[in-house]
Amino acid sequence: MGSAFSKKSPKSPASPTKASKLSPSPNTPLLVTGATGYLASHVIKLLLEQGYKVRGTVRSLAKKDKYQFLYDLVPAKKDNLELVEADLVDRASWSKAVEGCEYIFHIASPIPPYVPTDENELIKPAVEGTVNVLEAAVEKKAKKVVVTSSCLTIFVGNGGRVLTEADWSKEEYMHGYPKSKLKAERAAWDFYEKNKSKIQMAVVNPALILGPMFTNHGNSSESLLNEILDEKFPGVLDVNLTLVDVRDAAQAHVEAMFNKGSNGKRYICYDATYSLEDIIKTAKEEFGKHGYNIKDQKITVEEAKASDSGMAKMFAPLVGHNPQLSNERSKKEFGLKYHGLKDMVVDMGHSLIKTGAVTNKLKD
Repeated sequence: MGSAFSKKSPKSPASPTKASKLSPSPNTPLLVTGATGYLASHVIKLLLEQGYKVRGTVRSLAKKDKYQFLYDLVPAKKDNLELVEADLVDRASWSKAVEGCEYIFHIASPIPPYVPTDENELIKPAVEGTVNVLEAAVEKKAKKVVVTSSCLTIFVGNGGRVLTEADWSKEEYMHGYPKSKLKAERAAWDFYEKNKSKIQMAVVNPALILGPMFTNHGNSSESLLNEILDEKFPGVLDVNLTLVDVRDAAQAHVEAMFNKGSNGKRYICYDATYSLEDIIKTAKEEFGKHGYNIKDQKITVEEAKASDSGMAKMFAPLVGHNPQLSNERSKKEFGLKYHGLKDMVVDMGHSLIKTGAVTNKLKD
C-alpha cells in the first residue's frame, strides 16, 4: 500500500529559536495528560524522540488495548514512557500523577461520543480537570504547565477581521464543547493570575486538527474525514473551517513548554481557513481513484440537517462564517512552518485506512 502516512513521520523538532530555552532536570519525567488522545500521542512521540522521560495519564491501566500503541511510537525509547491512572474530576489522582514532574502538558479534555443534553456534562469535567491539574502542579512545586485550549475560544461570535490571541469568543453564542473549552481556559488564566509567582503557564489554541494518527481515536476531526471516505458525508456545505496539522500542534506544545518567553501567553496554532469544498476536493483527488465514492455535490443547510451525518448536522450552523486568524506569534516565536491542506488530508486519510477506521480499498 502506497501510504503517505507510512513515508511521512511528524516533523523533526524545530531548531532552537533565538529565545533561551528551559531545560528539564535529567531523569525527571514530563507529564502529558490524556496520553492516548490524538494530539497527546504526537506530543509524547516528539518528547521521546528528543530523549525525555515521559509520564502519561490514562483513565484505566486495565484497558491495555487503548494505550499499547504508545509504546510503539518510538520503540527504542519505550522504556522512557511510564503510564499512570488519573481522572479529570478526581483531585487526589492528580497529586499522584504530578509528583516528581517539573513540566506538565495538560491536553486531556472530555469529548464524548455523543452530544449531551446537559452541556455541564462537558463543562464541569473540563473546568474542574484544568483546575485540578494546576492546583496539583502548584502543590508539587512544578515549574511550568502548557494548557491545550482551542481556537474556538477566540473566533466564535467574532468576524470581519483577522483575529489574534487578544480576542475571546462571545459566550452567548456558545454551547456544549466550545463553551467547555472557553470556560476551562478562562479558569486556567484566573488560576494563573492568582498563582503566577509560583508557576509558569502558557496556552496553545489549536484550530480543528487533521493529519496522521497512530490509532483510531474517534474524535470530531477524525470523524469528518472518516465520514467523507465512508460515503456518509452528504456533500459540499458552504462552510469554512480553521485547520492545523496535528504534527504542527504537537510541535507548538513542545516549543511553548521550553521557550522561556512563552510564560503568560496564548498561541494560536493554525495553518489557514479552508472551505469544506476544498477539503472534499483534496480527499477526492487522492482517494477517488482508489474507489472511494466521495460525494462532492453542493447541499443546503436543510439537506445537511436531514442527513444521517453527525458531522453535517454539526457544521450546518457554521454556514456563512469565515473565521480568519493570525498565526504570526507561533511562527515568529517558535519558528513553526505549517503543513498545508494536502498534507493534512492525504496523511490523515491514509492513516484512517491503515488503522482500520476506514475500509481499505487501496491496491498494494
